[in-house]
Amino acid sequence: MRLQKMLKLLILMLFSSFCNASIQQITAPTLLKLIEKQKAPLILDVRSTQEYQQGHIQGAINIPYDQLQHNSAQLNQYKNHPIVVYCRSGRRAQIAYQVLQQQGFTQLIDLKGHINLWHQYQYPLQHP
Repeated sequence: MRLQKMLKLLILMLFSSFCNASIQQITAPTLLKLIEKQKAPLILDVRSTQEYQQGHIQGAINIPYDQLQHNSAQLNQYKNHPIVVYCRSGRRAQIAYQVLQQQGFTQLIDLKGHINLWHQYQYPLQHP
């Protein structure tokens, strides 16, 4: 029984490592240019609702990372489309990537530096 659990954990870790390797990155300046040209992909903010309301990247939708498992159906139409995912520093986005990949999302993009770097560049934020 213990061996089975260890094997399942090992398989999950290998699968997660493989999935993370396929995630592309986009820089904040590149994303901002796409937003300005109205050519940005779906932007997913996985921070808390409170953080999102304090300011978010233009056009971003908010589904907190700990609610993705149950609310990802809102994103089903984007399963095979690029989705830029960001949080504050990257930790919650990594969890979100795993959840989304397990549900069949194929084109996930990491915002390099996340919202922390966006702030450093002093790029605009939307407020509700």
